[in-house]
Amino acid sequence: MSIFMACLRKFPWRGAPRPYVARLIRSLPGAKIWVAEEPSAGIIGFLTLQPAEAYVDHLFVHEDWRFCGVGRGLLEIARAEAGQPLTLDVDTQNFGARKAYEALGWHVAASAGEDRERGQVRLVSP
Repeated sequence: MSIFMACLRKFPWRGAPRPYVARLIRSLPGAKIWVAEEPSAGIIGFLTLQPAEAYVDHLFVHEDWRFCGVGRGLLEIARAEAGQPLTLDVDTQNFGARKAYEALGWHVAASAGEDRERGQVRLVSP
């Protein structure tokens, strides 16, 4: 939860964290969950996957561990588990995440939200 809350603070366009925390908690019962842990640092990231849809509804990595392969590793494990390409939604304003996904070969499948600046885009894995 501490990683999730720290990441949400970096997304000022999202506003108050309460609805996002509630959404995370509601997603857990049906989700497959992977946690990345570094012995000297503890938990450094997590991913939740809705297996029936091959949909990644949460992927968060501690700020100090971004661009170290943590997210890539979690996505590779989820992709292997799903046995098919994954999808996820990313905020249009989350430029760092969008750039990282593009570097991994993900592509835009659709846009969502009335205002592209405040909406999300649906990405599909390779």
